[in-house]
Amino acid sequence: MISIVDVDMSPSLSSARVYFSLMDSELADDIGTQVGAKAALDEQAGMISGELARTLNLKYAPRLHFIFTKSLKESVELINLIDKTVEADEANK
Repeated sequence: MISIVDVDMSPSLSSARVYFSLMDSELADDIGTQVGAKAALDEQAGMISGELARTLNLKYAPRLHFIFTKSLKESVELINLIDKTVEADEANK
């Protein structure tokens, strides 16, 4: 499953960098899966862009540039590390 993590719009709203991640941490490390997910998004970019323009009442549809990021996986790993640290700290009291 793909998750949109962040979007950076140009000031003119003519283009956007769309950062996406994969929900499955094992798939997030697989280059083939990353490339396949980006290709699927690129293939649907026109449809997504058009829907954004209609929904947001934009005069022009923004050009979307999809960029893979591991930030979702890294966030989960950080949360797990914090949880383990808290558990260890509580066990040592």
